[in-house]
Amino acid sequence: MEATAERLLRWPDLLILAIFLGIVIAIGVYSARKMKSADNYFLAGRSLPGWAVGLSMMATIASSLTFLALPGKTFHGNWEFIPSQVLYFLPVFLAYFIFMPFFRRSAFRSAYEYLEHRFGTWARVYSASIYVGHNMFRLGLILYITSIPLQQMSGWSMPTIIVVLGILVAVYTIAGGLEAVIYTDVLQAIALYVGGLICIPIIIDLLPGGASQLFADANANGKFSLGNTSFTLSETTVWSYILLFQFLFIQYFASDQTVVQRYLAMKSDKEAKRGLIIGTVVAVPVWAYFAFVGTALWVFYLNFPSAAVDAMEPEGVFTYFILTKIPAGLTGFVIFGILAAAMSSLDSTLNATAAVMNNDFYKRFESVAKREKRYLVAGRWFTAIIAVFMIGVALGIHFMRNDTLMDLMSFALGLISAGLLGILYLAFFTTRIGSKAAAIGLIATVLFVTLWVFLTTDTGEALLPGLASLVPSRFWIAVLPNLFLILVAFPTSLIFPRNSDKSLQGLTVWTN
Repeated sequence: MEATAERLLRWPDLLILAIFLGIVIAIGVYSARKMKSADNYFLAGRSLPGWAVGLSMMATIASSLTFLALPGKTFHGNWEFIPSQVLYFLPVFLAYFIFMPFFRRSAFRSAYEYLEHRFGTWARVYSASIYVGHNMFRLGLILYITSIPLQQMSGWSMPTIIVVLGILVAVYTIAGGLEAVIYTDVLQAIALYVGGLICIPIIIDLLPGGASQLFADANANGKFSLGNTSFTLSETTVWSYILLFQFLFIQYFASDQTVVQRYLAMKSDKEAKRGLIIGTVVAVPVWAYFAFVGTALWVFYLNFPSAAVDAMEPEGVFTYFILTKIPAGLTGFVIFGILAAAMSSLDSTLNATAAVMNNDFYKRFESVAKREKRYLVAGRWFTAIIAVFMIGVALGIHFMRNDTLMDLMSFALGLISAGLLGILYLAFFTTRIGSKAAAIGLIATVLFVTLWVFLTTDTGEALLPGLASLVPSRFWIAVLPNLFLILVAFPTSLIFPRNSDKSLQGLTVWTN
């Protein structure tokens, strides 16, 4: 008879979970005592050490999508997703030499504030709105996937767990601001690493042939394959993953407020460089390791078939293994690793999204300047409102999802942010493109993406079958719209040249 998830409910595991969650709440409460202004709340007084911010950056970008969805992806398929993650260091070069120095030199508190100075108010409103919408979905997705192991552990309903966990994360984020986020992320990064490292040795020990059997069985069944390596736009290939994530990572370093905040929160340029390097050095091995976890789990259940595993979603397999095969005490630590991975992304994104709403909407369009205390209060209210939306999106994913979560994330996040990287490229790297050319390029891109999405529907295919047959794989939706925007904006700038009276000093990489 198979072991069940109720094995988790042992006092050593519950004690470990209670201790770690208590520390997280204590950090939030302690940090709340220092909150005197919006600058303290959103930038931690610009006094944070690089090592802490670097670990926080890793924990934020890793998240529970790494802990659960990445093993789910390699358990279900192969390693076609992995080269896109390993090449993460390439966008980091742009961040190290261009984006981070730019924001630390400037007085901008967000990339969207910068875009207003470069192209006008419309650019700030559009890009900030895109960022908020992007994060609403990402927050809900992370909250949902984190609720899977808690549901397996407790037997509670998924909606109940989503609401409770969402409230827990919101409470300490609202209380302590960015400082609480950073230092809880440090704790959570350690838990993510250690929690994951516990599992592979146990799998190897349980397999009759040990590590050699793991590699032999995985290799014989193509589990280390990179999948489709053909050059085509009509299918999902390893190249579409690479280009998709190169674009998403560059956008992340150039405009994501969770990153811009960290650029600004570190206390010196030296600490900022150190933090970025640390965040990169620890992130890539984490992705590779958790991809290997999924492959190892596939080999394990090939040798020890499980009816329960056969019936569950791929993202639930790792959790099931944790709950049924890892000894008491260690289980609690690994489960906290899952929670930690989620909370580090949720708290960072909650705080950053509230910062954008506070800085790019409330402060920007408020007719009368408020005292810093008012902006602090507003920031906390924005965090609470975003948490409500986060919970709502997670509930929606629970009731409506039909894809594996990595695929759902890749498509939805690319769709929501289509064109944003193109705007940022025109802003940072060109001097000839002005507001009108950029706006026309953006409008054309929105129409392009709308048509693309329509042609992927049953109605679109029925009405325009010839055109629909030419539509690329949907995984190119974060790549091609950005290139399309640039290709439209350049010739348009010949008709609508940039206003030469407007100075670009400090606004491009060529005019700093």
